[in-house]
Amino acid sequence: ARFLSTLYNHVSADPGIYDITVEDPSENFTRLRNFVDTVKCSKLAAFAPEKLRAGFTQCMAEEARIRYKITAVQSRKMYEILRLRSTDTANKSEYRAYRLDVKRRRNTAFQKEKKAMARQRERLSDEELKALDATKTPEQQHEFLERSYQELEVEYRKVIERVAAFVDF
Repeated sequence: ARFLSTLYNHVSADPGIYDITVEDPSENFTRLRNFVDTVKCSKLAAFAPEKLRAGFTQCMAEEARIRYKITAVQSRKMYEILRLRSTDTANKSEYRAYRLDVKRRRNTAFQKEKKAMARQRERLSDEELKALDATKTPEQQHEFLERSYQELEVEYRKVIERVAAFVDF
């Protein structure tokens, strides 16, 4: 974590670098980066707990990119982790609002896939179309979305626990 943080600090000083991307990161590297980026973003004014409840903003993405060279996709993830951290999960409406916010982002992938598949439909045979339609019912998509959200929340909670154990917020 210290090495990655040192690297970020060094790179952040270079105005010629727009952001830091990692092509095909391993799960362990992703966990490490999430930890380091969560610590860094937690110190930014745009990621203050009262601002997190208002939703992800371009201001958050810009501040994370300018200050730490964090990509917009990664800053969105940091927003979700920090918002979970500041969400009162015992408050049903607050927790529900958080879950829906994350699920809306996750559902975007389904919508993109639908558009891509609509373009591909012309090239598929009737048999291929039937097989494709059978695998993506709305119920299956909802089930997958719920399952993937639960897995994501588990990962986010691990980051939150690690940050709490090693860094005084």
